[in-house]
Amino acid sequence: MARALSSAISRLSSGELVTRLADPTRVGSGRLSRALAGAYGPLVRRSPAGWGLLYRSFSPDLSSSLLDRFLRWELAPAMSRVVEQARPRVVVVCHPLLGAAARSAAGSPGGAAPRLVTVVTDLLGGHVGWLSARPELFLTPTARASDWCRAHGVPAPAIRETGLPVDPELAQDLGRPGRREEAREHLGLDRERLCLLLGGGAEGAGRLRQLVQWIGDAGPKLQAVVACGHNRALREWLEGHASNWPLRALGYQESLTPWLRAADVYVGKAGPSSVAEAAAAGLALVLTGSLPGQEGENEAELVSAGAGLRVRGRAALARALGRLADPADPMLAQMRRGSLRWSRPEAAARAAAEILQLI
Repeated sequence: MARALSSAISRLSSGELVTRLADPTRVGSGRLSRALAGAYGPLVRRSPAGWGLLYRSFSPDLSSSLLDRFLRWELAPAMSRVVEQARPRVVVVCHPLLGAAARSAAGSPGGAAPRLVTVVTDLLGGHVGWLSARPELFLTPTARASDWCRAHGVPAPAIRETGLPVDPELAQDLGRPGRREEAREHLGLDRERLCLLLGGGAEGAGRLRQLVQWIGDAGPKLQAVVACGHNRALREWLEGHASNWPLRALGYQESLTPWLRAADVYVGKAGPSSVAEAAAAGLALVLTGSLPGQEGENEAELVSAGAGLRVRGRAALARALGRLADPADPMLAQMRRGSLRWSRPEAAARAAAEILQLI
């Protein structure tokens, strides 16, 4: 998401503006915050319910206030160093737990204070951390996220509903016959088989190993690419897994665009970036779960839009994939149309244009 937005800013400014991506939770921050950032992946993979408890503990106003103070203590020095070195004219916050530190860093003495923008990446809002930066501009992904901001006191003129930024190349040539088949051939995939992309975000969460086993048992004529992200154990298991159907394992990728352009169906949890990218590429969305907290209502949103199908269990997954793999069944085409109606492939350009107006 941040990379798509950065690229859009560069394109719209004809390369005259330089953007810098910074993650203060991993570089230059306090030891405890680095440890917490490193624990996120294992926690969401092994104990989604535990993550849900932690997320909800951050949501009440009192906990958020305490959390703000902790994050300023841990992260603000690292962010201040970035601001002092880069002298940005705008600081864009893309994570709900970075707002307090960004506000402190932007107010550090020396030079003109940069303007603050928050890009809300939760599809429906929900975490009070988004409010802590007190920016001049909120860029939201959906109407419901905009409503959530207004309900929490954000002035309506400060809200712009742009969509969640994704790579615009995802939607390129979508209507051209043979586009997916050509993309599959380029990646060494079967041109004719239904292609699934299994994903669980950057951390490879969402019981992907179990899903692979269920798909293999179902026996439909298909192929799958598993985006393992940082989940090294999953990738090693897949590379040693004997399969009688085409199965490809990917390590962490900065961009899944080539694979999304080749796929027909996304299978996995309803993470905001994953489903926004898959929808922009025109994929049917088979949703097998969600992280408690920021993803809790995403499945219902996508099902109501006609883009997604909520699936639980081996038998339900087998039925869904059987229908999607059947050329005579209209479900795949219907869900693709639903994805395209819901998607916002132009979101990065719209968000970038809003940011450039502040410069």
